[in-house]
Amino acid sequence: MTKRIISLIFVLLLAVSVALVPASAETTYRAVLDDSANLLSTEEETALADMIAQVSAKNKCNIAFVTVNDLYGANFSHNGTTQDYADMYYETNFGKNTDGLVALLVLSDEYGKRTMYFSTSGKCIKRLSDSERESILDDIIDNHNPDRTSYYEFLYAAALDLQEVLPPHVKWYMIPLSLLIGFGIAMIIMMILRGQLKSVKMERGAVNYVRPGSMNVTASRDTYLYSTISRTARPKDSGGSSSHTSSGGGTHGGGGRSF
Repeated sequence: MTKRIISLIFVLLLAVSVALVPASAETTYRAVLDDSANLLSTEEETALADMIAQVSAKNKCNIAFVTVNDLYGANFSHNGTTQDYADMYYETNFGKNTDGLVALLVLSDEYGKRTMYFSTSGKCIKRLSDSERESILDDIIDNHNPDRTSYYEFLYAAALDLQEVLPPHVKWYMIPLSLLIGFGIAMIIMMILRGQLKSVKMERGAVNYVRPGSMNVTASRDTYLYSTISRTARPKDSGGSSSHTSSGGGTHGGGGRSF
């Protein structure tokens, strides 16, 4: 009987795994490095492109790192702001409301300032929160000095930070599947252990386990065991992400900073 139950559990687990195979087909994500401002050498482009590809593959999202001298001459329409330039670059290259982000470095924005801007789309709007984005900007801008650090180091540090803060992408069905497999394995182990306990019988009471005279109470005392402490939780950052609509109608999150 036990062998039949174990076999049935294995069949059920196999059936669930096979049923989920079609749903596990991965969407193709792309990684793009567009150095229109010509800030990188050939070797630096290769190294940075490899790093961006790793982040894209690990986190299952489109990623583009873009450098431009200014906001003019784009091969797509935008409203003239850094924000909309990044948003429309994403929509032009990856589609509207797909999962991904653009890291845009502008040497002269609409105000003539050097700006780093992140535009997020799809699920990446929530996966890269406002506080996490600001933390990345703090890191790369505070550590950038044109006399000591190159733009390659600046952009590579941004890619590394993205790899650290973006949560791993998990398909919705992986959680219940993991629970089901874990439950099945636990049931198999319990049945095997139960089958090995053939010499053990259940007792209805504890009389046979008590040594005569061992339960006599000879002394008693009062001991203070508990106290009540009231604490007020410190307010925490919600970690949320704000969103806006691009001139092309897509929904995006993101933000940037001049430096």
